[in-house]
Amino acid sequence: MLKRIFKNKLESNFLIYLFGKLISASVMIGSIPIFINVFGIEKYGNFIFFYTTFLMLFAGASGWVVQGVLRFYSLESDNNKMRKEIAQMALNSCIIFGIILIGVFSYCKAGIVLTLIALITLFFSVFYSSCLAIEQALLNSKNYIKAEIIRTITFFFFPLLFYYFINVTESIISLFLGVLFSYFLGLIWLTKANFYIPKLKFKRTRWNVIFFKYGIPLSIWIIFSPTTNGVDRYIIEFSLGSIALAKYTAIFDIIFKLFSNLSGPFNNIVQPLLIENYNNKNIKEYKQTMFKAFKYLSLVFITFLGVLMLFKTFVICDYLNFCDEVDSLSRLIFPLILSSYLWQLAVLFQKNLEVSNRTTQMTVYMLVVVIITVVLGVIFVPTFGLIASAYISLLSALIYLILVIYGSNKHFKV
Repeated sequence: MLKRIFKNKLESNFLIYLFGKLISASVMIGSIPIFINVFGIEKYGNFIFFYTTFLMLFAGASGWVVQGVLRFYSLESDNNKMRKEIAQMALNSCIIFGIILIGVFSYCKAGIVLTLIALITLFFSVFYSSCLAIEQALLNSKNYIKAEIIRTITFFFFPLLFYYFINVTESIISLFLGVLFSYFLGLIWLTKANFYIPKLKFKRTRWNVIFFKYGIPLSIWIIFSPTTNGVDRYIIEFSLGSIALAKYTAIFDIIFKLFSNLSGPFNNIVQPLLIENYNNKNIKEYKQTMFKAFKYLSLVFITFLGVLMLFKTFVICDYLNFCDEVDSLSRLIFPLILSSYLWQLAVLFQKNLEVSNRTTQMTVYMLVVVIITVVLGVIFVPTFGLIASAYISLLSALIYLILVIYGSNKHFKV
């Protein structure tokens, strides 16, 4: 009986994650045309520029802690002690990346109010992601999904609340306040308003050393990963302007975020399952779990590709209201769909490197891809526009997937 339950962990938790992710994805995607219509496409593009910058800094601050939790949380018998150490690491990381955020936002002329809101948001977002990772490590999929639904709904409604009812006339402030309160309310619900905030101290402990060595390469990986929000946004902003960035991001987010929310349940449940199997030297189950995830991911991709290609005109013209550029923007759909699948496939296969603690190898591969993306983007995007960025994204995904497969074959032996 227990063996059957363990074997069904992937399927049962996947359905829970899928249900929640579909709700979250619907809210996030529904917000795009509404935010563009309410705040204006140029103001939305300006928000995207600073929000992308924030997400990259947030990824750096939280990534190493989150990945450390997923990899090592189950190895500590004293859960209360581990949670306190995780909170300490989260706070220390907030301080360091908060200083970086102030510098970057000041350089980008964000303004004092926006910088302060982003700084507070960073604090709540890092603590939220750390607590959420614990739920994921414990396979508490229901708690995970409820918190994410609360966060995404808040992200959608609060900017409209601040704009229409509290008269926050500056669009980017209204939108960023939505981000702030989304993480704040998500954290409050997740911890039942009882989350531990440690005192500021940089003390060397066994776990923070292990987390740091394992997770820092993954933080770097997450910062530059297009599944987070990649460096191509900066190339588009500086080459083509905020309006072009808003249009590209709207289409990119519908494709990448919808597909990542459909495929995300695989990663949410597969990672802790693979780690559990690997730590227990259950290699047969490890391989079966990996193969199941590959099959399910590919099935979702084929379905997703067919539906989106069939309704691409509806998405661009009727949903996003970009009818005047429907022909040129529709050419972005296929390379971005294929790119999103290849990236998710690479994220799945790189679990082989993660469980064997070869995170530095992944970071090297990502930096190679980032260099290729930047060089090709600087050369081709100003001349060929958004279509160049879409195909550069596809090429980058393919190169990274090849590198991950090569690294797995060379360094991962089971």
